[in-house]
This record gives sequence, structure tokens and C-alpha cells, in this order.
Amino acid sequence: VIKGIFKKHRDVFPYLRFDSLKNKIEEGKVVYDTGVVITYNKYKRKQKLGNVQAKMGDIVIQEIVKDEGGDAENVFERFVDFVDEDVWLTVRRDNERAKKFYDRVGMELVGEVLWVHGTLSGDVYLYKQNPATSLMFHELP
Repeated sequence: VIKGIFKKHRDVFPYLRFDSLKNKIEEGKVVYDTGVVITYNKYKRKQKLGNVQAKMGDIVIQEIVKDEGGDAENVFERFVDFVDEDVWLTVRRDNERAKKFYDRVGMELVGEVLWVHGTLSGDVYLYKQNPATSLMFHELP
């Protein structure tokens, strides 16, 4: 089922190898629910994403795709509740449909990335679990 959903979207995921997908499933790094697939990883150390940096322990969504009738917003909301860490992803700059989805679910455009030796532009999005914790408070002398 999961492989079939990705096959329908080869134009968006031309790089995806199905042996790699199988490994992610075996490692427990794939969520499948109501026609929506999310593949992800947890960073073991801080990780540069283009011109921004994720912290150790943060989550990166590698792919998110939905089948006809899949409720991606609901699955995404439950996913971020489940992982309970900041969630990052990168997306090709011309993928307007995906970027509108990320805006709808509360992700913020925080940076940019280049792939294929600088010839393919992308954007970096972040879903902050606790936005208030990123605010800095300074005591006045």
C-alpha cells in the first residue's frame, strides 16, 4: 500500500528508492494512517539544513504524501503530538501545493537550502513544539 502511494507521486519523489523505504519501515521510521504516509528520522546530533540548524533530538520529515481522500492535516497534527519534538522538513521551492499545506498546519518558513550542486532551490520549514521556549528573556540590571 505504502509503495503504491509513492509510485503515484514519482514526479514529486523521483529520488526515492524502494529498498530505502523498506528499511525505514523496518526501523519504525514510517507512519501510515488513513491514506497518509510520513517518513521521518530523529537527529542524533545537531544538523545543518541549508542556512539553518536543527538541534540534536529534533525530528526531520523526509517525505509526506497522501493518497486520494487521505486526511494529511489530521495525521500531521497527531504525528507532531506523538513525536513531541521540533519538526523540520525541506521542500523544493516550486512545490507550491506542499508549501500551502505546511503553512496551514502551522509550520514556519525558516531558511533555504540548495541541492544538486546549487542548481535546485528549496525551503526549510519548522514546526516549533513550544514556541514560547524559543523566546529569550533577559533580566534588567
